[in-house]
Amino acid sequence: MVFQRGVQEEGILPFEFDNDLLEAVTDSKRPGMRIYPFDRRAVVAGRGSRLSRELHLDRIQQDSIPIYRRRGGGCAVFLDPGNLIVSIAFPAEGFGNVGPLFCRASQRVIRGLSAAGICGVYQDGISDLVIDDRKIGGSCFYRSKGMAYYSAALLVTPDLAAMENYLAHPPREPEYRRGRPHQEFVAGLSSFFPEMTVKALEMRLKDCLELDGLGV
Repeated sequence: MVFQRGVQEEGILPFEFDNDLLEAVTDSKRPGMRIYPFDRRAVVAGRGSRLSRELHLDRIQQDSIPIYRRRGGGCAVFLDPGNLIVSIAFPAEGFGNVGPLFCRASQRVIRGLSAAGICGVYQDGISDLVIDDRKIGGSCFYRSKGMAYYSAALLVTPDLAAMENYLAHPPREPEYRRGRPHQEFVAGLSSFFPEMTVKALEMRLKDCLELDGLGV
């Protein structure tokens, strides 16, 4: 496929779930999005993640949890079927302007969540989506010539015990985390909105997330 990492690491899978989105935006030169439940338990490492530092590899191997490596940066995360993935790709001239483009995509998702009834979400650190000092979503960003790609994992009903089991404390953390372990730092959206399910949020966001004006 066109959007595949050049070097395949032994035992590590490329994160190709959004390849069709990237190819469609490349062809059409128009913004596009994919919103979908993540259908498995997996670890997704950032482009520069040191797996031995960020993961409990023995536990991951024992439980046969697959490891993927994404294009975007940041530390490794654990995903499961309690997560909703929101991916956006849009035309962006040249190579630079990463910070403002990243922020623009995050704010678009925050506005979509608000329109879907998920109020009180704000951006903290570089890439976190937060409610009341608890992380409810993480995002990454990848810039290629002529295009920007943003992908967020929204934690609706996450398995926080599994997250704690497979992820080590990250080597880098935003200031607002203050050294908290995963189960004290992260919260599912269902903690704030008890009626919320992955399927319900998927349907709402597909109606509420607007892409007009994203391309530059």
